[in-house]
Amino acid sequence: MDVSYFYTFKEVVKWGSYTRTGEELGYAQSSVTTQIKKLEDYYGVRLFERAGQTMRLTQSGEQLLYYVDQVIGLLEEAESMLSDNIHMRGTVRIGAVESLAAYFISKSLKAFKEQNPDLRIQLESGLCPNLKDGVLESHYDLAVVLDEEVKHPLLKTSLLRKERMVIVAANEHPLVGEKRVNLRRIEDETLILTEKDCSYRNMLERLLKKRAVEPRSVISFTSLEAIKQCVIDELGIAMLPEMTVARELEDGSLCALDFDYEELDLYIQIIHHQKKWLSPSLEKFIELLYE
Repeated sequence: MDVSYFYTFKEVVKWGSYTRTGEELGYAQSSVTTQIKKLEDYYGVRLFERAGQTMRLTQSGEQLLYYVDQVIGLLEEAESMLSDNIHMRGTVRIGAVESLAAYFISKSLKAFKEQNPDLRIQLESGLCPNLKDGVLESHYDLAVVLDEEVKHPLLKTSLLRKERMVIVAANEHPLVGEKRVNLRRIEDETLILTEKDCSYRNMLERLLKKRAVEPRSVISFTSLEAIKQCVIDELGIAMLPEMTVARELEDGSLCALDFDYEELDLYIQIIHHQKKWLSPSLEKFIELLYE
């Protein structure tokens, strides 16, 4: 059995397409098809079935994926442990919420990449629930999340720092400059929110429900930049991590509103599976995040 077939198998699982897998790996589509067929012949089962335009795992394919994840993990562990090269090799798979990918880990990631040019880095952004699931399912080696403290029996959590949430408005907003504004004033406002299941949207919605406050209207975006621009254009107000609006607060294009609620904080955290072996490359990346 050629172990490279396992890597091809993983890519097909990821992309759901033989064509896309071939493009990512530099193979012809026929080569991908041949490798998957050899795996199916070797195990005597069908691994994928077509669902519309996507290749979906069969039950046998899901069973094989569990073992493939372990085999690839052990191979990468061996490569890291046995390599005499000064630069680390292999692949590091990192998940992060969009705000952290853009405003927190980019400098650490740049330094990490410069120090290890032979290392393949895969960074994907997502919502906290999806990132946690991705770590549990070995899709990510680790994830950097912005959430309430993560407590899960199968996850190890390392707190990096606390991050304050701020409600922001355009500098001409009538509430700018008022002290301890009653939260009920939000009923006269349009709230511009991130997508559902975002940790700080959930936090704000819980607070408003607790105070029986219902905003006049709600607009949702997946993009932080779109949210900030809409607030600057006076379409509404938004609650965002302070680090994501630091530049706008400094130049005056946005202002923080002083509502009468307890301070809302989330935590920047690194999470990985309790049973995950941390390679030297992963440990180095974590060191850079702490720096």
